[in-house]
Amino acid sequence: MNRSDGSLVSSSTGVFYPYQHQDFYAMDSLFLSHLKQEEVRDFQSVSQVHLGFLGFLTLRGFLRETLSLPKLQVQGLSKHWKSYLAKVNFLGKGVPWESKDFIPNLVTDATSALTEFGGKGHWATEFHWEKQDKETTSVFFAATNKQSDGDVAISDLMKDFLHYSQTNHYLDRAYIRKENSSYLYLNSKEANPRVFFRENPTDLPEFLFLVAELKTKTSTHSN
Repeated sequence: MNRSDGSLVSSSTGVFYPYQHQDFYAMDSLFLSHLKQEEVRDFQSVSQVHLGFLGFLTLRGFLRETLSLPKLQVQGLSKHWKSYLAKVNFLGKGVPWESKDFIPNLVTDATSALTEFGGKGHWATEFHWEKQDKETTSVFFAATNKQSDGDVAISDLMKDFLHYSQTNHYLDRAYIRKENSSYLYLNSKEANPRVFFRENPTDLPEFLFLVAELKTKTSTHSN
């Protein structure tokens, strides 16, 4: 059915089965498909925790919330997912999806540092998350429910993000997505960054999304 904002929502219920991989383009196709009235994401084939999947899942949940659709349901979570989500109390952070599997509420001092970019008043909803794993830090940022006039430039987000991230890290790769286009950034310490642009029109409400992987800078000493 067509909603008042022009987005398309199927009246049927959908169960979707993401599969484990590292490709942001494939995650895009899996998580930014047409919305259904009721949706379940079954993670039985995504056994390892990956912030790209968590970011896209959370973005889809916020998009559904923007359209006043029923809350996104998740099932089939592995022990690795359950342990991570419990340890950081992710479901207690106001995220727009629910687990059909039991996630214990662990009493722990462990916290997840949140990113500190964005916050310019363009979006009513902004959500930031980080996951640190040895020498790699993964980050995602999802913004929905646009409340400013005009276009929100991707370059502004990248400028803020790079300023935030490059104090102790260098950018390994990043994927930025709007409702009608995407940018894939591939970078390293040794080479100039490569940027791939795609026009990816959707029937989804306006949004801005970033998922990135950072490598910790290591100090070097000259001989």
